[in-house]
Amino acid sequence: MIYSNYIRNHVVLAGRERELDNFLNSVYNGMSHKKKYCKNSHSEDALTCSCFDYIRQKPRQVQEIALLRIIEDSFEGKNTYPNITDGHIDISIGKQYKAKIHEKTEETEVDASIETEKYLIFFKAKLYSAMSLSDPAEKKFHDQIARKLRVGISDAIEKGKEFLFIIIDIAPYYKLNKRALKTTAASGNSGFTDKWKTAWWFDYYKNGRNNSKKPLREILKDIVSTQDIENISNNMGWITWADLFKTVLFTSLDNSGKTNIRITG
Repeated sequence: MIYSNYIRNHVVLAGRERELDNFLNSVYNGMSHKKKYCKNSHSEDALTCSCFDYIRQKPRQVQEIALLRIIEDSFEGKNTYPNITDGHIDISIGKQYKAKIHEKTEETEVDASIETEKYLIFFKAKLYSAMSLSDPAEKKFHDQIARKLRVGISDAIEKGKEFLFIIIDIAPYYKLNKRALKTTAASGNSGFTDKWKTAWWFDYYKNGRNNSKKPLREILKDIVSTQDIENISNNMGWITWADLFKTVLFTSLDNSGKTNIRITG
């Protein structure tokens, strides 16, 4: 569906309209791409902005519970990250990160990110589209997941933090994934029919092949030591939009259990 105006496509707290305009008009690699699909109900950016901007406007204690719930849902009911809510909780949407790796600067725009005193968390949001694959002809030497991991881990190391990478999608990755050769997963990109590739590549990096973490080691060999690979794999999570929406709904409740949602548009 294409809405008549972009406000209708976003959950916007009263008084946050200017911040939404700034987000939609942000520029990355010389392009203001968010504006193009801002009225489209299929927009990943609209969903991401609506969810995370709503959470970041809540009181600190509510943000803390929301973060704990997101982590628990992203790692199959487990929360093995001690003191993840200690200190500040800074939530960013569409933030651009850069990392200098062996004198070469790599950068990426992150759909949503959370930084706390000890952790850096990247979220990659997918809805109906397939993930971006590597394309050396376009100077894209790494796929979308690899780019996020390389820049995020490098940035976290520089800041002395632990890095977590979480994908948001419509279903668990083991439901979306399918058996396929790497050559098939690495070729073509025709939208929804290739959507399974996000789950395939996530599984490829997180769980490896034939009990080997070689794929993850290969994309990070110039950044971390072999001993760190298992921890990085464990720090790769996956959450569904349904679970994220439930956390957002929780943050809309006041102490009496009544909603305090106010939206415009």
